[in-house]
Amino acid sequence: MNKEILLVVITAFLVSAGWVSSASAAMKGTPVDWRTCDLRDGKTIEDLNKVTAKFRAYASKSNTEYAAWTLFPQYHTDQDYDLAWMGAWPSAGSFGVSMEGWMKDGKGVAAEFDQVMDCSSRHMMVVSYPINALAGTPEDGMWLFSACNLNEGVSVPEAYEAHLEAGQVMKTMGSLSTSWMMVPSIGAGPNDPDYYHALAFYRYSDLGASLEMFINQGGQEARGEILNKVSSCRTPALFDAVSVRAYDER
Repeated sequence: MNKEILLVVITAFLVSAGWVSSASAAMKGTPVDWRTCDLRDGKTIEDLNKVTAKFRAYASKSNTEYAAWTLFPQYHTDQDYDLAWMGAWPSAGSFGVSMEGWMKDGKGVAAEFDQVMDCSSRHMMVVSYPINALAGTPEDGMWLFSACNLNEGVSVPEAYEAHLEAGQVMKTMGSLSTSWMMVPSIGAGPNDPDYYHALAFYRYSDLGASLEMFINQGGQEARGEILNKVSSCRTPALFDAVSVRAYDER
């Protein structure tokens, strides 16, 4: 790639993620890959599982630092695709190394994926910032995504600070979620929100207990007092998540 073009791409990535702002110096972001997919005619989840097993073997053999999930819309409106593929790297450096290897050595597995599902409708990167996130990567469970727009005059780092505060309040009130702020970056469109608030749960019982706190025990009001000052978020969509691979799987 021409060096001038590469510099433009890197600069656009950093600006879209808010990395060039001095106020965001304390924010440690990591790349997350998002694709929306439809199963091809006659193909099933069983067919997809066969290919994901081959992908897992490829990634482990290649020592790829990459976690992945298939996400299936459960509670949603206008999610007009069969499933989403979400992948994550522990660093931007890991993203570059694994993508370079994938473009060189992963063509066979990529072709098998393409025979099972069409993921050409949407491919976007977001930069993920942990709010309440444990070490490692979540496994099977549920993910909720809320599209959020910043209030006038509010920056991404300011909203992130508010989410950190609200996250701690939610934890003290009994929330069982892990959570992230995800800022659209490469491949984002003009209609994408300023960021997504993402929450993950391992079990529906954990989600139910957290909803009880949020709806009937003051959680919604407590969070609103903090977050309403910085942004407005839509009602979340919920996806059932199946873990394809963890970062450190070998």
